[in-house]
Amino acid sequence: MIMKLLVVTGVAVWGSLALLIGLSLLNRPRIRRWLERPALYAHTFWLQYRLQGLLIGALERLRPKHARRIPPEVVAAFRSARLEDYRRLKDVLQEVDALPTVQSGLAALGLKSIFEVPTRAVHRIRSPYTDRLQRPAYYLPGVPARTFYDPSEFEWVKPLEQAFPRVKRELVNVLRQDGKGFKAYMSEGQQRLEGWNTFNFFFYGKKFEENCALCPETAALLESLPRFERDHIMFSALNPHAHIPPHNGPMNGIIRGHLAMTVPPGCYIRVGKDERTWEEGKVLVFDDSFEHEVWNHSDQVRIVLFMNFWHPCFSAEEIAVLQRFRTAYEQSPAGRVHEDNQAARRAHDLAMKAIAAGKAAAKQDSPVAAAAVAP
Repeated sequence: MIMKLLVVTGVAVWGSLALLIGLSLLNRPRIRRWLERPALYAHTFWLQYRLQGLLIGALERLRPKHARRIPPEVVAAFRSARLEDYRRLKDVLQEVDALPTVQSGLAALGLKSIFEVPTRAVHRIRSPYTDRLQRPAYYLPGVPARTFYDPSEFEWVKPLEQAFPRVKRELVNVLRQDGKGFKAYMSEGQQRLEGWNTFNFFFYGKKFEENCALCPETAALLESLPRFERDHIMFSALNPHAHIPPHNGPMNGIIRGHLAMTVPPGCYIRVGKDERTWEEGKVLVFDDSFEHEVWNHSDQVRIVLFMNFWHPCFSAEEIAVLQRFRTAYEQSPAGRVHEDNQAARRAHDLAMKAIAAGKAAAKQDSPVAAAAVAP
């Protein structure tokens, strides 16, 4: 019995080691460039995800019971990667490769094709389109590399700021229903980010009908805005003394807008090397493909309306191609897990007492502030 156990364990260990070595070889730049050319692109990524799923599954079986484990849904998604998804992604990437904006960016970087980008460490190349702290999973050459933008540059900012009282009224109504529609935020790897709760309007292009019905004016406003991108649109609430750690958005070419709903003193966002705060009723505009993080050092909850818009460097014809590209890459194993996470019903841990205390303090301090939180 002991010998059998040793043999089985040995096979698992050596098998996992062989897979690990194989995957490390596949990550060498020269080998990757050859494997990720259009002719092999779909098969390379399909096989890579399948092998990663096998390796992770084997390693998980060897972990002690008390160790932090990778969720089985993530392992299953990797092991069930679909070849047709990567064929579709390869086809649309070839369309992206031909876009005039992308071609201009490639020329500035000294590259011939977007298929070279993942193996060239483009963030280290000096150009108007790159920055060392801008490292999204999918990088589009030709988009200016800027952390924060002047809101006056965008035609969608004024309608949002004019609608602030109506949006705030609908948010307050949701909060009065114990935060109905909010849920604890989960990452692509099914990790809970403590103190972060979200109220989804759209995710991966899909409309959350129940939430939109709770805030019909806000939903209608969002859908009326020019260059609106329906990937991940929500009220984003950060609890007192919570922190969202450094991370990068999945793709550049998207402009992030935050309409500040309630922002107590002591709340900050860092994008790249630059740091800002919010002003209630105003829109903050930045590029989330840069490394960014958020702090709430206050005793109240910070809430913003969190939105995406296509960068003005792209034409309407280019945006149509990029929309297909986003849909294609969201079908990756991690993307499918993240989509399931967002669709799942979960409780929130919104600090409702802190919200109530903040409303009470606002009413005592200022008639204007009181009007802002009134239904």
